[in-house]
Amino acid sequence: MPTRTEPPPETETEASHWVEVAEFDSLDQAYDHGLVILAMGEACKVERDAERGTFALQAEPQPAPKIERELAAYAEELSAPAPARPFADWAPHDAGWPWIYTWIAALLASFYMQVQHPTWSDWGASSAIPLFRDAQWWRPFTALFLHADLIHLGGNLLFGVFFTYFVGRSMGAARGWPLIILCGAAGNALTDWIHYPDAFVSIGASTAVFAALGLLSGSGVAECWHKRPKLPLARVFAPLLAGFVLLGMLGSSNDPRTDVLGHACGFLVGTIAGTISGFYQHASAPAAAP
Repeated sequence: MPTRTEPPPETETEASHWVEVAEFDSLDQAYDHGLVILAMGEACKVERDAERGTFALQAEPQPAPKIERELAAYAEELSAPAPARPFADWAPHDAGWPWIYTWIAALLASFYMQVQHPTWSDWGASSAIPLFRDAQWWRPFTALFLHADLIHLGGNLLFGVFFTYFVGRSMGAARGWPLIILCGAAGNALTDWIHYPDAFVSIGASTAVFAALGLLSGSGVAECWHKRPKLPLARVFAPLLAGFVLLGMLGSSNDPRTDVLGHACGFLVGTIAGTISGFYQHASAPAAAP
């Protein structure tokens, strides 16, 4: 029957064959750095110092100076901060501030005209019956520039500038802004269609604001899908999940005057348009040089 035997104690000659090249607080750290030595084609071992509770990484005397330099370089590499991804890598376009300023001016001018001429709201509000029964097609568009009060206007300006800025950065203002307005109007029309034939009236830029959020989510999915060989499937749809979270946080309210359905419709239309636009953008992009 085989029996277990203890290895013979290391002689003084054998012990002097090793020199300490590094010391670590944990065995895992010692093993990780030992892999560096093994990758150099050199031998190494780990000895535990019971008194100090540390782990000494030892190597043969001759290559020890070279090993110490390599370990120092490895430690410097580990401590160096990871290079930040340049902002232009994922946002290759200008934000389109002239477009944003024009939109802000249009909202402010429209609100001023509402105060001076209250009938503007009646003429331009998104309304289910006039839209589908009387074919007043302009209402889903004009409603995007009308607001109930200053608080309503200020909230849409705040979140609108934030989302439209990133739409401009991600897909370009010349492409993004027409999509924002079209998707906002389409979101209003979809909301009216769902409510029809009931009387329903809404105003506000929020449908376009959430359409901008949908554009970001959809274009983000298209971007991640383009890189899917390098990404897990859950990561591909992460922009859509983020959009849903923001929609739930910013688009829902207990206030009965808030058009939650309009927010959801704007986001839905924007997501579809952003996804299609993102796939088209990648399909039409020139192939990278080998």
